[in-house]
Amino acid sequence: MNHKHLLAGVAATALLTAGSAFAASHSGDQLQAQAAMIDALSKKVEQLSANQGGVVNGVKGATVKISGHVNRAVMIGSDNNDNTFFQFVDNDASSTRFTFDVDTPISATSSAGMRLEAQVESNSSIAANAPGQVNADTATNGLRHAYVYVKGSFGGLVLGQQSDASDGITQQGFNYAALADINPENTAGQNLAGAGIGSFGDGGRTDSIRYDTPSLGGFKASISAEDTGQVHVGAVYGGQVGGIGVLAGLAYLGETAGSDGLVSGSLGFNFGPVSLNTAFSTNASDDNEGSDRFFWYVSAAHRGSYVDMGATSIAIDVQAVRGVQDGGGAARFATDGFSVGLGLVQGIAPGVDAYAMARQYDQEGGGDATVGMAGMRVRF
Repeated sequence: MNHKHLLAGVAATALLTAGSAFAASHSGDQLQAQAAMIDALSKKVEQLSANQGGVVNGVKGATVKISGHVNRAVMIGSDNNDNTFFQFVDNDASSTRFTFDVDTPISATSSAGMRLEAQVESNSSIAANAPGQVNADTATNGLRHAYVYVKGSFGGLVLGQQSDASDGITQQGFNYAALADINPENTAGQNLAGAGIGSFGDGGRTDSIRYDTPSLGGFKASISAEDTGQVHVGAVYGGQVGGIGVLAGLAYLGETAGSDGLVSGSLGFNFGPVSLNTAFSTNASDDNEGSDRFFWYVSAAHRGSYVDMGATSIAIDVQAVRGVQDGGGAARFATDGFSVGLGLVQGIAPGVDAYAMARQYDQEGGGDATVGMAGMRVRF
């Protein structure tokens, strides 16, 4: 119901009730009762007015936003041992989740707030495996974000479970078909036997403290520190250079036990009809013998309007990895290999996108696999 109509109705009811009671009797008791009724209705009008245009909040002045999506797909594949599989999965490229955001003004230029976000995947696409083999990653559900913040002209300070300063650093590009798993962190079917090929060097989510600078000419820098002592530093840029859209990122992931740290980055160019995107990650030093590793990624993407339903995006990518896992947990591969992927995303309604993809994994020593996936994401 329209809040203005509701307020007008409440006010009219109060006046009519008051007039009827006054006309019926002039006794003191009835007048006192009527005054109490008008006072109660006035308070109700004030309460309704304070909550116009939003959810009835527990805290006056706070803005509450609830969002999320469900992402389901069908995935098929085969490995180098002639094992085939067919599974219903949750597309890990954009996992099913729900999010609560709260923001409360402190002044005209600053505010404080929080985010609480949980992931609720059922059979993640990254965990899918050949028949008879246990899924290698079953811990796909749980907390993504639980943090509080203050932000303003000084930047932003965040405390809690959150993205570190290097999270998303390899995905600073125009990856229009990222929903179809055509992005630097493609994961569909990685756990197939002999096809453990994946990117590394993009940060993650962890309990930490983080500071973000204000955006200055399209540049923004971040630094975060975990209770383990690991420090991440990153910087991103978004803007136009000579009429060409540019997105870029570069980060340092600090040393941990058994890891020399990593340097990672990405760069994307939007030429209008098409975009070109690249990403990489490598050791920050070579002190730890036996852990040499390198990852690179290249993609071309296009997005256009060809049907009334929504935008159409198509992309192709190639990525390669080299090295061995050093025990630091930052890599998901055992030897050298590469993959090639092709994906399509079609908008079909506001907040609704359908997609399809295919990927070929080739690993040194004969560990190959072919994966296909098609599904739909619905946002709210």
